[in-house]
Amino acid sequence: MASSSHDLDVNEYHEEILRHYVRFSREQKTTGLRSFHSAAEDFKTQRLSDEAMMTVNEVSDLLEEFIDILEKEFEQEFTHQYRVNTLLIKQLFQQAEQWFLKLNPNFDQLENRRLIDLIRDYEQQQINTKKSKTNKDMNTIMDPINDTKSTILLKTEIQKLQQLNGSLKQRLSKYEKDDEFLNQQLEEHTRSFSNKEATYTQQIEHNEKRLKDVQQALALAENELEKKFNQTNTYMNMKRIIEQKNQQIKELRQQSAGNNEDEDDD
Repeated sequence: MASSSHDLDVNEYHEEILRHYVRFSREQKTTGLRSFHSAAEDFKTQRLSDEAMMTVNEVSDLLEEFIDILEKEFEQEFTHQYRVNTLLIKQLFQQAEQWFLKLNPNFDQLENRRLIDLIRDYEQQQINTKKSKTNKDMNTIMDPINDTKSTILLKTEIQKLQQLNGSLKQRLSKYEKDDEFLNQQLEEHTRSFSNKEATYTQQIEHNEKRLKDVQQALALAENELEKKFNQTNTYMNMKRIIEQKNQQIKELRQQSAGNNEDEDDD
């Protein structure tokens, strides 16, 4: 893009459009100021009298009424101005859409003091260097481009790219849905596995506790059984010893009785 001598970073054709818009805005400003002055004159004619003295309350009422009139005039002019600007932006967007372009205005620059001062200086320069000759009327609509073979081919390629882009977007949307479905399935399986793992862990802990209880019961039973077994062996040993003693006593008595009979025979 060719840069102009005024550092607006636009080519000569667009700079001429900017000059036209500056003149148009300046005329709108002049019309708005006339409207303010007219409202003030009407107020003075209708509301101010020839009386030399006025009370404080009367002056206050007049000022409030005058401010209200100016506020309505300002609101009307300001509303008209931003609607005109909106219409201009709409025209630019429509012309861009004819060539499948998407404009991306930077609204942050509207508050850039350096850029605003640049436009102010440019406007002042146009006023100071105003040419004597009358500028011919110009059409602010972008000049149509002849539909040559190259431009027709370019439009055709743009349409093909748009169709391809739409097809890719549809495929991407399908892949995203499939990916979302797979993620949901994975989450469900993960939750199911976690639940089963928690159940198995609880069951194992319960079985280990039961095993410990059974082992403790078996150990206690073994101790009791061994105790009873020991007690039974002691009893049997004593019984056997007693029986042996009784048998020995019986044999001794029999021997003693036999000896006595032999002595009597002698």
